[in-house]
Amino acid sequence: MAEPQLCPACGGGRVTEKIEYTVETDSRGDQVAREHRYLSPCGRCGGTGEVWG
Repeated sequence: MAEPQLCPACGGGRVTEKIEYTVETDSRGDQVAREHRYLSPCGRCGGTGEVWG
């Protein structure tokens, strides 16, 4: 029978860091590449910290 295991993607932390890349316009009207980092629920375990294996 399968048992829950620590999620290998988040290490049981339930969240992972995501990075979003955008091109934005600065105050002078020039285009600037930006990187936005944020935490969200782990995509592999759905935020539970465990996977069934």
